[in-house]
Amino acid sequence: MRAVGERATTGLERGLDVWASRLKEETGDGKVLGEQATVDRWASAVSRWIVDAALLADTPNLHAAVEILREAVLRLDPEGPTARLEAAVVTLAEVARAGLDRARQNEVVDALDPNSWAARMLILVHDQPHITSAEIVTTLETHEAQISRSGKALTEQGLLVKNRHGRLKGWHATPRGVVVAQRLADRANA
Repeated sequence: MRAVGERATTGLERGLDVWASRLKEETGDGKVLGEQATVDRWASAVSRWIVDAALLADTPNLHAAVEILREAVLRLDPEGPTARLEAAVVTLAEVARAGLDRARQNEVVDALDPNSWAARMLILVHDQPHITSAEIVTTLETHEAQISRSGKALTEQGLLVKNRHGRLKGWHATPRGVVVAQRLADRANA
């Protein structure tokens, strides 16, 4: 018997095959997906597929989608009968790429040790918004260089931001950082 995630992935793979085959049939002359209503229905279906794949963090299918959409952009003419389709494909490719980036970031976060300096810093910043680096150093009893490295890594992953309020620079968790901090805190307490 398959697990739920396996069934979902298989469903995503079937969905990818369906929408990708329609796109591959379109050579650029507008005979397959050239009508506005057809393009809109197709783009709507692909949008939902991308959201599902992103929510499941299905990196293989998202990567395949990005490649299929990228190849299609090269075939389609932004001035010809497939202009609307070309615009939709470019937009969908960007959304799929963003979903792929997020899915890859989730893999990094899942591998993060909840007792690491970075995880402890993220949890602390979540619990105490606008905490300064000096306060983090004191609370975590570590060196400033460690907080600098951890802060940079967490910022690059889109989990923390550093803002200036008056003369002080404080750390804040992004919306994604809040979710990750909660997951890490749960893992640390388990």
